[in-house]
Amino acid sequence: MLITFVTSNHFESGAYSNTTGGDTAFRHFSRNDTTKKMYGDLGYQTDSHDIQLFYSMIKGYNPDARSYEDLTPSQCTTLYNADFLLNRRNLFLITNYTFDDPYNNTLLYMTWDRGGGPHSTWMCIFSRGIPSRCNSNKVTSRVGSGLPWLVDVRVGEIVEVKRCKSERVAGRCKVQFSLGIMIAVICCNLVKACCMVMAVVRSREPTLVTLGDAIDSFLRIPDQTTMGICFADRRFIEKEWMRGSRARPRQWKQKGVQRWWSSVSKTRWITCNLFCLIAIIVTGVLLGYGIGIEREYMSTDIKSL
Repeated sequence: MLITFVTSNHFESGAYSNTTGGDTAFRHFSRNDTTKKMYGDLGYQTDSHDIQLFYSMIKGYNPDARSYEDLTPSQCTTLYNADFLLNRRNLFLITNYTFDDPYNNTLLYMTWDRGGGPHSTWMCIFSRGIPSRCNSNKVTSRVGSGLPWLVDVRVGEIVEVKRCKSERVAGRCKVQFSLGIMIAVICCNLVKACCMVMAVVRSREPTLVTLGDAIDSFLRIPDQTTMGICFADRRFIEKEWMRGSRARPRQWKQKGVQRWWSSVSKTRWITCNLFCLIAIIVTGVLLGYGIGIEREYMSTDIKSL
């Protein structure tokens, strides 16, 4: 979606004389991400009716195009203050600014929104006179109450948006998926389900799923290898077996009070907590950075997230 700020006389006959700025900006914004070709280049694949119509609007050649609707500032902010635009696209904001020299460019500024976030963010970037931190809802409320919509588009002064031209488009919401991947997932899930059914129907052996199942199994069928040496720990077994000795009962030696955290080694505790601490620090830093970026355009705090 392209947002274009123009002077009050942009759509007047013969007003647009200096085409360099408009041509350069439009070619940049219309660049194909795959082929890297720009509008007008040989082999450019998207010279469709829509993009040609928009180019004619930039030139001011086609101010009465049926797909573009004239809106008041209040209607404009209301329709474009949305996370997802269903039937609207490119927008021209016609300001009260007029160049004294008729040969100057009537195109004040052009920007675009490729999605990936709220489509109303641009309102906060350009709007001025909004109290406290900018929020697109505040812009909509202010303009809807009858106050002027003031914007700063780098022309050396704050200008007012007097009206808009909004492009109407057919809704293009649809579900997209890969048929091949979907078939592969269904087949894998079918095989998994069949295996689960076969395991339940054919297997009569007690299953070892939880720690309790393992304990129950050892109580019913003791392990002959470790029978009689219940006090042996891993180090004792490894030392005896490395010597080639037969495992034998081990004398019980009390080592004082055994705390719950002594069940694993200090190395494991340090390693686990170190990685957890790193994850928390990195997450906190990125969260703070993200909130800081959002606060430049809208009111954001932890509660709202």
